[in-house]
Amino acid sequence: MAQKNGNAPLQHIGNTVLVVTMEVDAEYEEEFNEWYNEQHLPERMAIPGYVSARRFKLEDGNNALKYLCIWEMEDGSPLQSEMYKDQNAHPTELYLRVNETIKARTRGLYHQIYPEPGTSFEDHSGFHGERLPAHP
Repeated sequence: MAQKNGNAPLQHIGNTVLVVTMEVDAEYEEEFNEWYNEQHLPERMAIPGYVSARRFKLEDGNNALKYLCIWEMEDGSPLQSEMYKDQNAHPTELYLRVNETIKARTRGLYHQIYPEPGTSFEDHSGFHGERLPAHP
């Protein structure tokens, strides 16, 4: 999927992100992560229109849920697809067990408004030292 622009590779990015956060009973985190990493991510990424997925675990925050997944998509259409509906209609046994351990969840579908859809701000300066404040 990556293309080249001169010497710099360009990654294909979507115009929409689905942001999901979850809080899980601590004693079931290992099973939750197994389900998410080994079943859920590959299952969803097989649906046309999904571009990428990245998971994060909360390091510091206030009123934030512990687990975050950012699903990058072309647009919101994968959530209306027959493949998505079929996956939801036929949950795995592992999902059914894990779902009982999820204490809280949030979900939001966001469409890119800036910069131009399909682009992003990136630091290509090569500078990774101390930066000066933008405004004194």
